[in-house]
Amino acid sequence: MATPKSLQLQSVSAVDKAAALRLTPVSRETEARLDAYVDLLGQWQTKTNLVAPSTLPQLWTRHIADSLQLLSLAPQAKLWADLGSGGGFPGVVLACVLADVPGARVDLVERNTKKAAFLREAARITGAPAVIHNADIGDYVERLESRIDCVTARALAPLQMLLGFAEPLVKRGARALFLKGQDVELELTEATKYWNIKPRIHSSRTGGGGWIVELDRIERRDSPPTKQT
Repeated sequence: MATPKSLQLQSVSAVDKAAALRLTPVSRETEARLDAYVDLLGQWQTKTNLVAPSTLPQLWTRHIADSLQLLSLAPQAKLWADLGSGGGFPGVVLACVLADVPGARVDLVERNTKKAAFLREAARITGAPAVIHNADIGDYVERLESRIDCVTARALAPLQMLLGFAEPLVKRGARALFLKGQDVELELTEATKYWNIKPRIHSSRTGGGGWIVELDRIERRDSPPTKQT
């Protein structure tokens, strides 16, 4: 029998899901795939830390809707690369939406073997067009021969480092969409010491001080700035 606490969490989850789908509506088929993904994540979370436990009651708004909003910034994109996919945000979520799009593919790059195993199972049960690469990001980028439409990352590394990962892909025509937190201005200030960029900054639909950094050009500066003495 469910305890009052578990019933409360179920209620919060249902309310949170409804709120998330109002922010970022999806088809009935996509919703079913996302439900299967969320169920699997709940099972694996007990043995592998995929998301912060404190965010589970708001999983749909904090993680799923946060990921879904990227599609509105690149509605024609079919080929995606998600760097450091972890628990599958935004990569698996994007793949669930793109499952009905002919020729769509999302490369999920994750060097942690346990998390890569989870991502493979998530792709299997959802039928999402995700290809899992259990590799370092540098190795994946070096080996990739095909063009990518969009490269994403979420909660992976400071922007300065993300730009280094994404530069080769953006030079080949990809658009970068990085989900960042409320310290985005500080990260941009630091990144522009080393990179020539003209970012477009979008406020997250899910609130919480989140932002999306959009880039279609990344160029390394000739030399980093020197410290003043």
